[in-house]
Amino acid sequence: MEILKVENLYKSFTGADDVVTGVSFEINEGEVVAVIGPSGSGKSTLLRCLTLLEKVDRGSIFVAGQPMVTTSPSGRVVYAPEAELRKIRLQLGMVFQNFNLFPHFSVLRNITEAPVRVAGMTPEEAETIARQLLAKIGLSEKANAYPYQLSGGQSQRVAIARALAMKPAILFFDEPTSALDPELTGEVLKVIRNLAAERMTMMVVTHEMRFARDVADRVLFMDHGQIIEEGPPEIVLDAPTNERTRAFLSNFNANGY
Repeated sequence: MEILKVENLYKSFTGADDVVTGVSFEINEGEVVAVIGPSGSGKSTLLRCLTLLEKVDRGSIFVAGQPMVTTSPSGRVVYAPEAELRKIRLQLGMVFQNFNLFPHFSVLRNITEAPVRVAGMTPEEAETIARQLLAKIGLSEKANAYPYQLSGGQSQRVAIARALAMKPAILFFDEPTSALDPELTGEVLKVIRNLAAERMTMMVVTHEMRFARDVADRVLFMDHGQIIEEGPPEIVLDAPTNERTRAFLSNFNANGY
């Protein structure tokens, strides 16, 4: 089943060139897609467009077959009615670089707040799910802790649990380890690896090439707002056909990733 379909997507900002330029791709249920590319290539902006954090300038996005945004032949961008967008948002989970936990909420409340207030779960149901997720990520003992009491790796794991608590159809990660010290990166990648093993549908913007090679079903390489190369990791990462892809990967010490 196709979870996400993107057609001819464009996004630019005032005073800048197009940041996303004619991007098209699909993601199927249970698929893990890694997005790689140099800084400033449009990866994060693409994710923000897909999760309704930015409005697109042109193009179409479908989530589980439902139109989130379309563009008419005349070029008019039309988003789904607000009631439909609310339903679509519930299918989209997002994990940011810098965790974005509520500092004045405990770990447990960080995870239960949206399921209760947005998804309409009972507090009891939300707490049950939250505790199950905390056990899954190895942080059961941190339920009553506050973000300032957590390491960066622990905070990011809580952020993943918070996103999973909404039971999204697809989970997006925007460089989930970029704000972490190297010794904390492994614990976060382990959680994502486990989700991949469970066939959670995910799109992961990452600079972790070894992780992309081991976990992704497909890799998209972006440069200057475009998808330059796309395919299985053993092709894109080990035998890329595009010169720009080869130049980018040469920075990772000739397959030493």
